Amino acid sequence: MFKKVTMIAALAVSSTPAFAYESVEEKKFSVGIASFATVIRADTYDGTEEDDFSGFALFGTGAVNDNVAFRLTYASQSSDEDSNLDLTALEGSILAGTGLATTGFKAYGSVGFFDETLEYSGLSGEYGFNGLMLGGGIGYNWNPVSLEFWINFRDASDYEDFSGGSASVAAASGGLGLSARF
Repeated sequence: MFKKVTMIAALAVSSTPAFAYESVEEKKFSVGIASFATVIRADTYDGTEEDDFSGFALFGTGAVNDNVAFRLTYASQSSDEDSNLDLTALEGSILAGTGLATTGFKAYGSVGFFDETLEYSGLSGEYGFNGLMLGGGIGYNWNPVSLEFWINFRDASDYEDFSGGSASVAAASGGLGLSARF
């Protein structure tokens, strides 16, 4: 009888979560494609002007662990109002949050930089903008793929300089991306 009670107690204790160890698989890298947009809003004495750009982006993410990752994004976009006006952007970010390398929900804040070029087809001139950005994102990691949405708020001082300093400018970019995890 003592042996049966001991066996049942040992079985019950070993099946509790404190003693049962299930390894969590981390996938530290992902590469994907996103629907990407940039919005630049300028408030001037004549009113508000908004330039909307949309297109696609390629992005790659490397996770140090489940809480820290690095991301690089390349985006190619066209103006929603004038298809001859193109915007290409390169963004680099450090992500800090939860769920960045494991399966399940993920959320993060980010800090990084952007460097973009605005050009009009048929004209030889191009304009460059760069600066810091702050952002965040949410998503979900399945074993082979990840789906996420992110937004970045950009330093607008280069845009204000481009407008001649007479406008108050706000700029943001964001994406909805699907990536393969490995």
